[in-house]
Amino acid sequence: MRPVGFFYVGMIISTISSLSFAEQIRQLETLVINTTDQPMGYQNKSSETATKFQLDELKTPQNIQTVNANLLRDRDVQRVSDVIGLVSGVSALNPMGGLWDNYSIRGFNTDQTLGASGLRNGINANLGMSAARDMVNIDSIEFLKGPEAAMYGAGDPGGTLNVITKKPSFSPEHQISLRAGTYDQYRIALDSSNAITDHLAYRLGIAYENNHSFRDYVKNDRLFIAPQFTWQINDQTQLDYDSEYSLTNNLFDRGVLAVNQQLGQIPKSRFLGEPKDGLMNMNDYLQQIRIKHQMDNGWNSESTINFKHNSWQGYSTEAWKLKQNDNLNRERRYRQYATTSYLFQQDLTGELNTGNIQHKLYIGATASTLKVDNDLHRYRKDGVNEQNLINIDYPVYGIDLPTVAPTYRTIEHQNNLALTLSDYMTLNDEWSVLLGGRFDYYQQKYQEFIQSISGRQNIYHFSPKFAINYSPNNQWSIFMNVGQSFHLNSGLDIQNHAFDPEKAWTYELGSKWKLWDDRVTATTSIFHITKQNVLTTNPIDSAYMITAGEEKSRGFEFDLAAQPIEDLNLRLAYSYTDAYVSKSDNNSGIPVGARLLNSAKHSANLFAMYDFWQKDDRKLGVGGNIQYISARAGNIADDGFELPSYTLLNLNAYYQLNPELRFQFTLNNVLNKTYYTSSLKDVWVTPGNPREVFLSIDYKF
Repeated sequence: MRPVGFFYVGMIISTISSLSFAEQIRQLETLVINTTDQPMGYQNKSSETATKFQLDELKTPQNIQTVNANLLRDRDVQRVSDVIGLVSGVSALNPMGGLWDNYSIRGFNTDQTLGASGLRNGINANLGMSAARDMVNIDSIEFLKGPEAAMYGAGDPGGTLNVITKKPSFSPEHQISLRAGTYDQYRIALDSSNAITDHLAYRLGIAYENNHSFRDYVKNDRLFIAPQFTWQINDQTQLDYDSEYSLTNNLFDRGVLAVNQQLGQIPKSRFLGEPKDGLMNMNDYLQQIRIKHQMDNGWNSESTINFKHNSWQGYSTEAWKLKQNDNLNRERRYRQYATTSYLFQQDLTGELNTGNIQHKLYIGATASTLKVDNDLHRYRKDGVNEQNLINIDYPVYGIDLPTVAPTYRTIEHQNNLALTLSDYMTLNDEWSVLLGGRFDYYQQKYQEFIQSISGRQNIYHFSPKFAINYSPNNQWSIFMNVGQSFHLNSGLDIQNHAFDPEKAWTYELGSKWKLWDDRVTATTSIFHITKQNVLTTNPIDSAYMITAGEEKSRGFEFDLAAQPIEDLNLRLAYSYTDAYVSKSDNNSGIPVGARLLNSAKHSANLFAMYDFWQKDDRKLGVGGNIQYISARAGNIADDGFELPSYTLLNLNAYYQLNPELRFQFTLNNVLNKTYYTSSLKDVWVTPGNPREVFLSIDYKF
C-alpha cells in the first residue's frame, strides 16, 4: 500500500474508533493548549518520557536533562549539534559529510550507517536515516540517560534524545525570524498557529536556509515544512496530525586530514573532494497520527501511526590514502540510499491500588517495519599515478573524474513485534520502585544483488529494567537503576554475513536536588555500562562494518541549572567518561584498551545569560558560554592519532524593543581557536568553525 493510502486508512479506522467512544460523551468546551509555558530559567521540567506518567523530577528514577525553550532561544540554537555541549556526557560524532545529526551519549553511539537514533514526542518515529533536524517546530529537547530498551525497544545503552515539538494552539501565535551570518549564511523561518474552528487548530513551521562555509567550495541549501493539526473531537478524545518534509542539498565534505597523525598541516578551509561532483540531495518525509482517548474508568489510550521515508543520492570524492610527496589518493562514490518505515503503537496507562501501594501501569504494543535500500558505486585504486590523485598543498580541481562501478546493492527488512509492561509503584511518600520489561521479536532479511547473497535471522529478546527512588522531602532524592538494552545491527559484513545484535547492561546510581524554592536544580550520577557486539567501521575497508567485541564505559556526570537572582540564569555541565574496548576480535585491528572513537574523558560547559537592563517592555541581556573538551581518539584503533583538547568562548546578547520585536547577536569562537569536533579516521576529520558572527531578528504578530 502506498504511504498516503496507509495514512488515510489509519485515519479512518482511528476516527471511527474515537467517535464510537464519544457517543455517550457530552460536547467539548474549547481546550486551549499553551506551548509557551516554560519552567523558571533553564531548570528541568517534569517529564513523562521515562515512565509514560507525568512525575515530579525528584520522583523519576533516571537522569533526564532538558534543554528548554528559554535555553534554546538564549543560546541561539539552530541544530542539535548546538545543544550537545550544554548537557553532560554527550559528544559529537561523524556528521556524514554534513547531512545528518550524530552524537554519542556516555561514549556509545548507535548505527553509524543510519545516523543517531532518537525519539519524537516519546515515539520511536525516526527509524532509519534522518536529515539534520530544524529547530523551527521544536519546543525542547530531552536527553534520557541510561537504557531505554525496556520502554522503547532497540536502542543505545548510553541513552537517547527525545525531541518535543511545538503543538497547535487555539490562540494566535505567529512569528517570523530572519538570521544572517559570516560566510554568507542566511535563514528565514515562519512559525504560525491558531484556531481554525472551536475544535480544530493548526500549526505551520517553515524554514529556508542558504549557507556557504569557511570551507572552500562547500555550501548547502535546505527547505523544511512542518504542518500540524489538532482536532478536539470531544472532551475525552483528541486527534493530532503531524508531518515534516525537508529537502537538503549540500556538497559532501569529509573535512581535513592529518599528515603522519599530525593535524594542522593544511589549512582548515581546504576542501579535498571535487566541486564537480555537485550537490548531494537528501529528502526526508514524516507523517504521524496520534489519537488520545480518556476512558470513563480513568485509563488513557494513545494510538499512533507513523510513516517515515528518507532518501539521499549523489556523487562524492573522499580522501582514502595519503601517498608520497603529499599526494592524496581519493575514492569516488555514487550513493543511492533510502530507508522507509511504518510503525503502529498502542499505549494504555492507568492507576490502581493494592493495599497501600499505588501502581502507575503502562502497557504498550508495537508493530513496525523498516526497509533499508542501499546502492553504492565506487572507484578506488591504489597507486602513485591514479586518476583521482590530488596534491594536498597545491590542489587542482576539475580534472576528468573517474567512472564508478557497482560495489554493493543491498535491501534489508527489519520487522518487529513488541509488548511492553511497566509498573511504577509508590510504596509510601518516600520510596518508589519501577519494574518494567519489553518482549521483542525481530525478523531480519537481507539480499545482496551483486554477489547474489541472501539471508535471514529471527531474534527474540527480553529487555528488563529495575529502578528504585528514595525522596525524603521535596528538596532531594537518590535513585538507582539497572537495565539491559539491545540494538539490531543493520547490514552485512565484508563476507556478507548478518551481524549479531548489540547487547548491553547499564548500572546507574544518582541523586537530584531542588534548592532555594527551585531556583537551583542539580543532578549527579555515576554509571557503568558493558556493551557487546558493537558495530564499527572496518579499518581495512571503510565501506563495510565490523563488530569490535566488547566495550565498557564508566563515569560521573553533573548537571546544574540555577537562577540565583531574578535576572541571571546559569546552566553548568561536567562529565568524566572512561569509554574503551574491553574485548577485541583479533581480526578487527582494534586493541584492548583503545578509547572509543571521539569520546572525551573530560568535558565541561558553563552558559550564563544576564538580563541587566529593563525599562517598560524594553530589555537588554548579555551572556555566553565556555566549553572545554579533552583530547579524544581520532580513529577506532586509537593508534596514537587523536583530536586535541580545546576550549571555546561564545558570546550572546539580545535587545527586546517590545514584546513583539527581539534582536539577537551571537559571536561564536570569540578567540578564533582551531579545533576539531569529530573524526572517523586520519583522513576524515571535521574541523570546527572559526570565529562567526550572527544577527537574528524575531517578530511576533
